[in-house]
Amino acid sequence: MGPNAELPKLKVWKMPEWVEPVVIVSILFGAMFITRKKSYSILNPSSSPSYKPIKPTRDDFDYGRDSFDTDDYRSPSPNSSQYAPKRRRILGIWTVHTPNSLRFARHVHSRILQKFPFLIEMFYWILTYFFYRMTAYLSAVWYGGSVGLWNVAQDHGISILELEAWFVGGKGTGTERWIEWRVQQWFLAGVVAGDVRELLLTILNRVYALIHIPGTVGFIAWYYTMAPSHQRFCTVRRTMSLLNLFAFFTFTVYPCMPPRLLPKEYGFLDTVNAEDAASVWMSGNYVNKLAAMPSMHFGYAFCIGCVFVSTCRLTMRSPPTPDSTGDDLENPRFLKQMEDSTDQETRRSAFVRAAYLISGICYPALILLAIVSTANHYILDAVAGAFVVLISYLGNKFLMNFLVLEDWLLWALRLEKPEPTTGMKNTY
Repeated sequence: MGPNAELPKLKVWKMPEWVEPVVIVSILFGAMFITRKKSYSILNPSSSPSYKPIKPTRDDFDYGRDSFDTDDYRSPSPNSSQYAPKRRRILGIWTVHTPNSLRFARHVHSRILQKFPFLIEMFYWILTYFFYRMTAYLSAVWYGGSVGLWNVAQDHGISILELEAWFVGGKGTGTERWIEWRVQQWFLAGVVAGDVRELLLTILNRVYALIHIPGTVGFIAWYYTMAPSHQRFCTVRRTMSLLNLFAFFTFTVYPCMPPRLLPKEYGFLDTVNAEDAASVWMSGNYVNKLAAMPSMHFGYAFCIGCVFVSTCRLTMRSPPTPDSTGDDLENPRFLKQMEDSTDQETRRSAFVRAAYLISGICYPALILLAIVSTANHYILDAVAGAFVVLISYLGNKFLMNFLVLEDWLLWALRLEKPEPTTGMKNTY
């Protein structure tokens, strides 16, 4: 097929637009229900375990732990008339005092969060989506309007293609020197021939359009439930949050046009929209179309894959169960036992470990193939996505510097954050 060829007729399998939002909402509210505190009553808090003060540790003063971790500094108890301020460290240099929101633990909205702590995770992702929506607007302002933004993004996309061709390009001076073009043409040749590659391209179109957001949301819900400790979950959550911040900054200052939007002479075809496979999050005001670098599709998939691979090596440990009064939750030694969970060890079966390993390798590989074959990303987009994940993991604790803002927000809302249920037997 030549660079100006039209897209062959593909099999159209149109999914109703309401399916994906319903799936996402079902995952979120399902996770909210599963991770609830079963014995806690919102309407009758006097008959339910109340918030317990968690005694401060030295780490709280050294860096400032995540206030949603089990190391949070909450003192004194909610029944006291005085509430000592929290002490936070900023960049390891300044010590600041912030208000202690524990006094609001019995407010109705605090009790709702105490019952359903996963609502906090839902709030984080709503906030993330808000910042993502701002990237397209800020880029347009930065580059003097939509026309200037489009031209700059197109130049950036062409530059990436040429850079790849210079490093690992094929022979010749035409479109065949680009890896992305050769991959897509292999599938399109199968469409013309009517062989199995036609079915594979149909699957990859839907993988690109329909797995990214539901898959990531599903992973967050799953890992919140299955992580060995909430501290480990927070590490992954902070890594993904910092990945978002890096990516959103890049989208703003370095807009990049995906291959499918380049001029026709570059030979790329938009297979997802041609097959009417696009999801509701890929059209209209839901998406920044000039945000190819880095690839968030691959960045999320690579992060999830790393978690799966690391999980297959972990020993599954059963945490101790707090007593019926909840007094154990005040004991720092007991909290440490819950973190380490060394009292009981159960080695994962070979089948489970193999399933985690295979999933950790195959999921990012599938997403990589999908983003390239559908002409939505360049190879370097995926490389950049993986690099940003590694940088975000190494520096994820940087986000703890923003706990000062969180403390003041909680104070303004008259709200106290809940104790998490991750890594704990949800029977209290």
